[in-house]
Amino acid sequence: MQVDDGLLEDFRAMGVTNLPEPSFDADDDMFDVLSTNWDSFCAFLDCATQWRILGGLAGLSWLGLDYAGVDVVLRRRGYADKVFADLQLMERAALEVIREAQA
Repeated sequence: MQVDDGLLEDFRAMGVTNLPEPSFDADDDMFDVLSTNWDSFCAFLDCATQWRILGGLAGLSWLGLDYAGVDVVLRRRGYADKVFADLQLMERAALEVIREAQA
């Protein structure tokens, strides 16, 4: 989702502070992460080796994150419990993108 002036105004109306400046460049590989989401974003990257993938004659099938491995990563890195729910949300979104790319 693009962070534009309208979205920032909606957040301000809800009392959210510490918002990024609107920016979007379709040719740029960089993106902004809200500070409130930073731990969850870092945890998702830390769990990059925890994906369950099934290989067969039809190719690779991404099943999702191995929650036992994710739990170890989160505890060892000291992430708050709320980060797990964010990881599940990102996992579902990632699986949709992966499966669309494989179709």
